[in-house]
Amino acid sequence: MSIKKISQQSILNNLGFEHLNEIQHKTLKISNQKNILLIAPTGSGKTVAFLLVLLEKLQEKNGIQTLILAPTRELVLQIESVLKKMKVPFKVSACYGGHPFQVEKKNLKEPPTILIGTPGRIKDHINRGTIEPESIQTIIFDEFDKSLEFGFSKEMEFIVNKSINIENKILASATQSIEVPEYISFQNPKIVEVESKNTNYLTIKKWVTEKKEKFEGLTLLLNNLNTDENAIVFANHREACNRISEFIEKHNITHSLFHGGLEQKDRELELTKFRNGSTKVLIATDIAARGIDIPDLDFVIHYQIPPQESTFIHRNGRTARMKATGTSVLLMTDADYTPTYLDTEPELITLREDAKITTPAFRTIKINKGKKDKVNKVDYVGFFLQFDFMDKADLGLIEIKDFSSYVAVSQSKAKKLFSVIKDKKLKNKSPRFTIL
Repeated sequence: MSIKKISQQSILNNLGFEHLNEIQHKTLKISNQKNILLIAPTGSGKTVAFLLVLLEKLQEKNGIQTLILAPTRELVLQIESVLKKMKVPFKVSACYGGHPFQVEKKNLKEPPTILIGTPGRIKDHINRGTIEPESIQTIIFDEFDKSLEFGFSKEMEFIVNKSINIENKILASATQSIEVPEYISFQNPKIVEVESKNTNYLTIKKWVTEKKEKFEGLTLLLNNLNTDENAIVFANHREACNRISEFIEKHNITHSLFHGGLEQKDRELELTKFRNGSTKVLIATDIAARGIDIPDLDFVIHYQIPPQESTFIHRNGRTARMKATGTSVLLMTDADYTPTYLDTEPELITLREDAKITTPAFRTIKINKGKKDKVNKVDYVGFFLQFDFMDKADLGLIEIKDFSSYVAVSQSKAKKLFSVIKDKKLKNKSPRFTIL
């Protein structure tokens, strides 16, 4: 099936979009160009923009036609998720560190049309001969500035040099201050630049506490979250994240933790629980400022204010997305100064001293069966709704990985449900259930 037979409107409908936004419209207008540079902040729609362009370039032939390189496994998974929502008639595969190599190797025996991966893992596959880069015609560097910052330049150079038939290159960056290395061979690119549009929807406020009571100040902020609100708390270092986690744990605030010191499977689990509403608070370093899939976020809390304006912008870009509203809160001590990159003094946020955070709406149940076991969302919906006390509203987000699945279940029904499913079969299999 040719991509030309899939209407742009069908793709937009699959994504839940009414129309293209500014960067997507501008990028499609120059889709015939060989070298394209996209500069736009986080949350601006860059991913959909370059995916729409690459889909126009695909042909009906064997081999990997497009390679998308991204600096983090979370971003790789997010791009893969967007392509799946588009429902394109091409095989899409993802490769990244922490994912079983043998599973990827088996999947690559029938090469995908679109391959997404981290630079290190893609280089590993090329070295082992599981990827034939000669077929690649389009290469996309997503979050290119971050890839350089993370030190992936040598891996990217290796991949480019092995991909000898590249005709099209797209670089996507959230910042302007990037120096494109010579090995990219990026002559006379067409530049699409879009400034942040979320300022009309983002409110910046502050909360000031005594220096010795910063943990308490954060706890008060979190306790003021309404029933249906969530927040990411950003700290500059993983050690600070761990200390915050320990403190709010003692104050009975259910939360997720997300930083580079955690193993990939643990990071994915923490993100899943936050995304499906099993936790309302995510404590994170700046690896969560870009490339993670969180559709709706109410608050960004800067427990530690970043020195760079670009980092501040990327953090805030997690909220007020797609014309939704959001609030960014600077947690300051009485010894702190407002950062110079803010034009105006933030308004003091109003808090109730007697507020108490509500219990998350959902609880996560893990099942040790996934895509490789031929189970899907329909199977899980049917399985969990077979019980009289369960309603459709009691099921939340269902995420299916290769060898496991995660189902969000109403907090009020989770324990009862768990007690009755332990010995039940799913598609004639006996899965293992774990309540998280």
